[in-house]
Amino acid sequence: MKNLLFLSLLLSYTLFNAVKATPDPDRENRVRNLLSLSLEELMEIKISTANKIAEKIGEIPASVVLITRQEIQRYGYANLDEILRHVQGMYHLNFYGVAGNAFGVRGYLSTGSANRNIIILINGINKVSDYDSSYFLSGTSVPVEAIDRIEVIRGPQSTIYGSGAFFGVINIITNEVNQKEGSKSYISLASGSRYANRLFGRTSYAYDEGKIVTNVGNYQEDGLDVPYSRLESKFMGLEGNLSTKDRLASKQKYLDLSGNYKDIYFGLIHTDTDTRGFNSRPTINHGTFKQLEETHLRLGYKKDFSERLSMDSKLTYAHHRSYLRYDAPIPVNTFDFQDEYATAYEGEITLQWKSSKQFDLTSGLYYRRTPNVKTYLDLPGLPSAVAFQKSSQNLASGEALVNQAIFSQLNYHPDKQWKLTAGLRLEKILGYDAIIEYGATPATYKQTVAKYAAQKLAVIPRFAAIYTPNQEHIFKLMYGKAINAPSFGQNTTARAEGNLPPLNAEQIETYELNYITYLSPQYMLNINLFHNRLKNLLERLMKVDQFSNYTSFLGNGGKWSTNGIEIGLQARPNDQITLDLNLTYQETKDANRPEIKPAYSPNVLGQFKLTYQFDKQLSFALTNYYVSKMEVFFDPSLKNPDGSFGRRINGVPSKSYLMTGANIRYQDWLSKGTFLNLRVNNLFNKEITYPTFSRNNWIDKGSVGEERNFMLTLGYEF
Repeated sequence: MKNLLFLSLLLSYTLFNAVKATPDPDRENRVRNLLSLSLEELMEIKISTANKIAEKIGEIPASVVLITRQEIQRYGYANLDEILRHVQGMYHLNFYGVAGNAFGVRGYLSTGSANRNIIILINGINKVSDYDSSYFLSGTSVPVEAIDRIEVIRGPQSTIYGSGAFFGVINIITNEVNQKEGSKSYISLASGSRYANRLFGRTSYAYDEGKIVTNVGNYQEDGLDVPYSRLESKFMGLEGNLSTKDRLASKQKYLDLSGNYKDIYFGLIHTDTDTRGFNSRPTINHGTFKQLEETHLRLGYKKDFSERLSMDSKLTYAHHRSYLRYDAPIPVNTFDFQDEYATAYEGEITLQWKSSKQFDLTSGLYYRRTPNVKTYLDLPGLPSAVAFQKSSQNLASGEALVNQAIFSQLNYHPDKQWKLTAGLRLEKILGYDAIIEYGATPATYKQTVAKYAAQKLAVIPRFAAIYTPNQEHIFKLMYGKAINAPSFGQNTTARAEGNLPPLNAEQIETYELNYITYLSPQYMLNINLFHNRLKNLLERLMKVDQFSNYTSFLGNGGKWSTNGIEIGLQARPNDQITLDLNLTYQETKDANRPEIKPAYSPNVLGQFKLTYQFDKQLSFALTNYYVSKMEVFFDPSLKNPDGSFGRRINGVPSKSYLMTGANIRYQDWLSKGTFLNLRVNNLFNKEITYPTFSRNNWIDKGSVGEERNFMLTLGYEF
């Protein structure tokens, strides 16, 4: 590794001197063409993720983060996880789970299923898992080379997107075509630390009546190699020389195909991943692995009937199959596994009507039906856990998960300086019957037909006022509400036994003031003040019966609040330097336990990014992100020696850390279109430890983060 870093620095120094020694009279013009848009032009870009209609970033009633292809290339991000770490307000935990890293937003991280609080789309297609309403990053295996841009809409977005858009929406765009006609292709090969290898290919074709884009990627790596002795304070009968080597490996295959012919458009996304990790216990063999296969098909029709009226209608088919093979901490001759399956159909029609220059109205109908969702779990390696023996949860015959909604949003421009927005969504999640079975023997077998009533009609409003006194200042005052309905898996697991109260949707309300100002044409300042109020959060609760018997169950008992400020500075002082500096301070409180600091909620987040463009060919970039310390999970169901309930799980909180990355990119290397890219993460090899996570609390010393690693990429665009 030291030799590689030395050679990398030597290469960059040699290239720099070669470029510096060669005079180039057109250098400034070529640099301008290479760098991304000016700050003013950036605010004029139109995106459609926020309200499903094309709007300028400066006029969108939300806090927007736009990540362009140029930015991804400059900083050399190797995967989607790296990109999201550098988005203001977001932070991640690596707890070695098979679902991938868990992400928190604005001080809150769900400890149930991974990433339940923010919607992830690929080209507008929802990547949700219908069983647990989650978004697995391990299954969102989009190659970074395929990404044209990422639109991050922060804050509650349920008025437009419904349940799940608690903290916002992330839309990953992979199907933009830059050429007016003809074909354009891109291939790349990458190799790096931990035996990481990546192959990617892309081709696009444009003609008068449409376009077509295809992205194909394959990625694999061996994962971290950390001795168990660095993770747990006491061994569970394991040999002292065991480590995570090969037990955190991953393989990912990705394909997307999209295009349009006149007003008809289509999309296909297929992902096939195999990730290894740990699920609540250490292992001695190859680790627990998860095979995830997802396919999404979309067909749409988009038509402008006139200058005032347009329509976008689309139908989507989603197939999800997940297979888990559990490894054990002791040698056993059992076959422990879990199989999940879901099929869903989704339809949506959106109409936009412009009555005049002052009014425009967007309205839509949404319907999602999931007729097949089931899971089968069998853990004979845990014979005492009767409920995990040949256990199944599935819809009763003829039943389906149904979500239906109507939404509308009105924009009013009384003059050139003001824009007022009011939106409303009415969403109904219908009831269903589910069959729950478990038991490996006739003596332990039990079957339950659980009936789940429909959720109450959700009324989800949003309001915003945008004031633009001149071109240098933008003020956005916003209020939004969002819901997160309990998933099928949460409902069935929580209600397998006992007469317990039904689960209701989690709720959030956010008040936000966003101020954007141009200090000069080269400097833009962005300030967000926000207040989040969360209630009905799902957490473990305690119930006592008349005989003083205690029962722990999942219920709507959580109530949190967060106050925060986000400050961002974007600077382009000259044609060679770009700089992004973001700082977040947030304070989260648990209303039920105000004296207890909430788990996995850092107070301070920071991102610092710097690019120096030597000329059209050579660039150097630095990335830094800072996360302050985080506490471990507080479990209200754990019993204390004095008979009370509620304490933190065994484990250690994390220390604050700063991770630095560097990237060198050499464009038009051997010939026009070729490039060489070297990305180094954790440049100074700092030790990073994440707090003990509730779903892998055997790692009571905290999970160790990535050590210094690199990725070298060669590519050709033609």
